[in-house]
Amino acid sequence: MGQRLTEILDYLELWRPDSFKTPSNPAGVLLVSSGGIGDTLLFRLMVARFQTLLRKGETLHLVVRSASAQAAFLFGEGITVHAYDYPKFLKDRSYRRSVCWELQSLGVRVAGSTDHLRHPLIDDVMVRATSAPEKFALKPRSWPKYDRLLHRYSKQYHSLIRVPEKMEHRLVRWWRLANSITGENLLLPKVRLSPDVLPPPNKSDHPRTMLHPFSVIRERQYSVKTFQTVLNALPVDMEVLLSAGPGDIDRNPEFLQLLDDPRVRIDESSLEQKAATLQDVQLLVSVDTSIMHLGVLAGAPTICLATAAHVRDSVPYDDRTMPDNVIFLYHDMDCRMCLGNCILKLEDDRYPCIARLDLQLVLDAIVSKGI
Repeated sequence: MGQRLTEILDYLELWRPDSFKTPSNPAGVLLVSSGGIGDTLLFRLMVARFQTLLRKGETLHLVVRSASAQAAFLFGEGITVHAYDYPKFLKDRSYRRSVCWELQSLGVRVAGSTDHLRHPLIDDVMVRATSAPEKFALKPRSWPKYDRLLHRYSKQYHSLIRVPEKMEHRLVRWWRLANSITGENLLLPKVRLSPDVLPPPNKSDHPRTMLHPFSVIRERQYSVKTFQTVLNALPVDMEVLLSAGPGDIDRNPEFLQLLDDPRVRIDESSLEQKAATLQDVQLLVSVDTSIMHLGVLAGAPTICLATAAHVRDSVPYDDRTMPDNVIFLYHDMDCRMCLGNCILKLEDDRYPCIARLDLQLVLDAIVSKGI
């Protein structure tokens, strides 16, 4: 469906005053968290803050993208994760309608959007569909394509929380939101999960390192040469797990050459299984992706090979949340914080801030981790 047609049909089905009725006995809290898998993993650090909004016997409902359902194992009892196909929600009217009615049927008392970059035809519509008597959100970051709708649909919220215009890490924005909504000005948490939140560790009799070179965006990946350099720096008796998600190896066949080293085997296990393994590795070397965040949360000694594109928004973590088990490496650029909208010519088919990283920094970081 086109945007204009979606707006018209949404008005007829959702935005008229009589479209949905407020639940007669509302109970529970619903949060829409529309980031990627890494965002969902980090949001686990903040979810307890929002659970203080619950009354006795109520449930916290968390709405995420379909892919983020992989992280549901972290959320435990009292939190129900609802995973939806966002592109299908935009394009398929029947699916859109069924999701909205499902959200309405939850009968929640409070509903909120947790994202600074909020899609009015997804996040705002999902919150509207709940008919919750109390609604909250962050004041959205400007999005020229949708600014008109964001302004209009923001009127549904009873609390619209302002955050600084300057770039901040997403954890800091969630912290500001939680402080405003709960009325409790607590300290920011370190990026680390309690062992009782994680699955039982997957113990091994041999020392292990995990390498995760893959990103959904190839331009954000470091070359196989970089990871070969890391491999060459590891002890000869070190087992090496080449972490990959669905399709990663098919999209990046050049990384198969790492398997020529008898120490290396591919690990295509689930996110939950990797969380168990990461509690018993001597080192994780990863690009800026969900596996990197999971490793830090699980306490693994971690080296993140990042870009300058997401400095402050994603990596490094805010100093107040920084744990002692992670090192972030990237080549700084004047154009840092571009959020992936690179204006420079690619180098070696990669962002210049990736192609120019000094590999000696990586080797020094490996030594600093005691490897």
